[in-house]
Amino acid sequence: MPHQPASSPDLPLLSQAFAASVNSIAIADARQPDLPIIYVNPAFERLSGYPAAEVTGRNCRFLQGEDRDQAARRELHAALIQGRSTTTVLRNYRKDGTLFYNELTLSPIRDAAGKVTHVVGFQTDVSVRERTSSLMNRLQGMTQDLAAVYTQTEVFELILNDALEALGGISGAVLLVQDDRLRVAARRGHDDASVWQDVTLSDAHPSPDVLQTNTPRFFNGGGDLVRAYPELEGQTGGMAAVASAVLPMVENGQPLGVIVLDFREPHDFTPDEERFLMTLAGQCALAFDRARLSDNLERQVQDRTTELEAFVRFTELADGETDVLALATRAEEMLSVLFPGCTNGYYALEDGLWKLQVYSRDLEDTPALLASIRAGLPLDTLVFAESMRTGEPVFVDAWDPAREQMVMTEAYQSVGTYPLRVDGRVRAIFALGLKNTSRWTAHQKAVFQGVGRSLKLALERTETARQLELQNAELHARTRALEGFAALTRDLGLTGDPDVLIRRAMDLVLSLLPPGYAAFWQVIGEKWQVTTQVGEVGKPELQAAMTAGFPVSLTPSLDLPYQTREPLFQDHYDPRRDVAPELVDHLLTVATLPVVVNGSVLGIFNVPLFGHRQWSAADRAVLVTTVQSLGLALERARQAQQLIAQRDQLQASNEELEAFTYSVSHDLRTPVRHIISFSGLLRRSMPEALGEKTERYFKIIGDAAVTLNELIDGILDLSRTSRQPLKVGRVDLGRLVGAVRQELSMSTPDRQISWQVAEMPTVMGDADLLRRVVMALLSNAVKFTRTRQAAVIEVWTEEQPQSWTMLVRDNGVGFDPQYQDKLFSMFQHLHSQADFEGAGVGLANVRRIVTRHGGAVLAEGQPGVGATFGFTLPKVAGERVEPARLSGLT
Repeated sequence: MPHQPASSPDLPLLSQAFAASVNSIAIADARQPDLPIIYVNPAFERLSGYPAAEVTGRNCRFLQGEDRDQAARRELHAALIQGRSTTTVLRNYRKDGTLFYNELTLSPIRDAAGKVTHVVGFQTDVSVRERTSSLMNRLQGMTQDLAAVYTQTEVFELILNDALEALGGISGAVLLVQDDRLRVAARRGHDDASVWQDVTLSDAHPSPDVLQTNTPRFFNGGGDLVRAYPELEGQTGGMAAVASAVLPMVENGQPLGVIVLDFREPHDFTPDEERFLMTLAGQCALAFDRARLSDNLERQVQDRTTELEAFVRFTELADGETDVLALATRAEEMLSVLFPGCTNGYYALEDGLWKLQVYSRDLEDTPALLASIRAGLPLDTLVFAESMRTGEPVFVDAWDPAREQMVMTEAYQSVGTYPLRVDGRVRAIFALGLKNTSRWTAHQKAVFQGVGRSLKLALERTETARQLELQNAELHARTRALEGFAALTRDLGLTGDPDVLIRRAMDLVLSLLPPGYAAFWQVIGEKWQVTTQVGEVGKPELQAAMTAGFPVSLTPSLDLPYQTREPLFQDHYDPRRDVAPELVDHLLTVATLPVVVNGSVLGIFNVPLFGHRQWSAADRAVLVTTVQSLGLALERARQAQQLIAQRDQLQASNEELEAFTYSVSHDLRTPVRHIISFSGLLRRSMPEALGEKTERYFKIIGDAAVTLNELIDGILDLSRTSRQPLKVGRVDLGRLVGAVRQELSMSTPDRQISWQVAEMPTVMGDADLLRRVVMALLSNAVKFTRTRQAAVIEVWTEEQPQSWTMLVRDNGVGFDPQYQDKLFSMFQHLHSQADFEGAGVGLANVRRIVTRHGGAVLAEGQPGVGATFGFTLPKVAGERVEPARLSGLT
């Protein structure tokens, strides 16, 4: 289908979209000095705490408060001068003074001449991300620092300085296990009046409790710690802090001590902070254990200088190395020096097997064994399974290949494995086989465990770096997606052409992904047919096959999302899955998503890529959100087309009905005149004295003809009212009511009527048509009060924020409220025609006129008490208002 030009922007729709957007939006006028803000949406008000009235006319720099020295501000300034878009993160402050990190995307808007006239800013609160990123960066730095220290004093400094600074704590303490007691080893900010004192491991105290259970405790608010331990302050003579974190340090099942951090204010520890503290406690335990091990090694192996130097060199390499395989190679080299003649290797879990990735050169002397373990060891291999089960090193003395179910390992006398755990899961195992030692000595175990812990630290650093990289990539993808969504939302609001809408969505998706193409498939007959496509498919043969179509129920990549209504993401696309493999062997990654419109699947949004890609959470979110937005846009477009068709049909019907009514009314006049004229001639042609029955017949004919004539007049009046164009202007209701009242008084000179007319406003409307409304309401009041000796008619108005309501109340015969809905219908009479004459079209005409003005009619009454009629008009012409509520008016 050829591209159709977009229609002019629907400004009210854009305004509603901005107002409904969950993203904060601000627009500044670049034509005025100092770029004043001229618009903010509700999301901006919620984000900043400032109402729009306090923001409009100000430069957005006020959000930085006094915190102006930010590099991001200089980038924004440069982008504004150069007239280009930019995205940066600012430290901003809400109205209540709280800090939040604002990811701001500025985009210039240019006029036809290319001059920047306005600047649009999209703001996102990324405080959680920045705090999390800051914590992760600090944790990585502290982990590296802890890996580089070798004394308890250095560990104390890192804990009590960096950790408190990272979380805003005021004081801290480290208690270490010595014999059966926990003794204060270091303090910061505490004095002797602190509740954190030396205690025995059996005391009812938070320190030994968390150490015995190996479970951290977080006391968030004032009184939490004292409520948990009511006797704590009395026992220690100190005063508990408002909030505290108590963290155990345990390594290899051995309790080492406790870290305490105190806070002056209530502190709601977030999951990220808890993970930060727990990881830090684990790293500190490793550091303490490493320091203790280093001391022991220095005392025990004075005569092994070469071994110590090799171990130190490896530790130094481990401190800064983030490539686990490179570090494993260093470990293999060092262990070959420390344990001459040993075999060691690094195994990673891959495809359900433990596969050797780094190994000592001696294995090349036994190629069959090397080939076997490189191919992979089963998960139930005993020495590996035990490390997996316990998460602890395993040392096997007197190695027996048959018992251990490892063939070709008869050369070894003892074997050890060290599991490398990250986030509670064993990711790799380092194994060491000794050929000349049947039993592991304490020294050998300590060295092997030290190397294993260093590898573990490196793996954790690598995983932390990988997680940060993934987070940054995901955040970058989401930022690009948000920018794309802003453009897509604008485009989807500018057109109702389904093909254009689908192409817009495809362009957005392809702009965010590696090379590929997008196709929209629909079921036509018994085949899947491409109805919209963006991009080249890479093979002419595939394009020809797509043009011919694929069979329904035999193309799983399209059938499954159609049947399940769920997206299908294929990280590794199987070319044999759908069509001839030679057609699609160049497609490596595929996503297919159903497009749902009005509850039914309209078609399948298909995105094949030419390269390998793991569909990340960000990728999936972008695709799912785009397709959902596309479905909603297509649904709105279909509804809009249906509404236009219904409107045109209704308008044609109304025009036909009005023409028919006008024609019929005119055509009926002639026979009615004939009835009236010839009945008169007939009466005059007959003798003067007629019977009573004959006279009554003539009277019935005459009255019926007169009534029919009134009905015809009413229909004509209603038809003219419907066809007459509105001439809206200022109408003085007071003068209008006065003129109608004077006319009615002249037609009823003998009536005693008490008029109570309040001051009237000036309204917007058609003066001639509103005069008919006022005449109908006042004449009704006059007519239905003629049975009263003293008639009272009240006329007044009431003001609402968006409208005026005029009310007419009388003390006449009233009406039964159950028939209230019939009052404004054509030819309705709630009273006997003999008692109160009328064609029954006056109030119907009132409703027609008021409705054309955007207003509503209202009525209330009680039999024998009176009635109140009125109408509501909007203050601004063209708007619509709801009917006012009558409360106690009669």
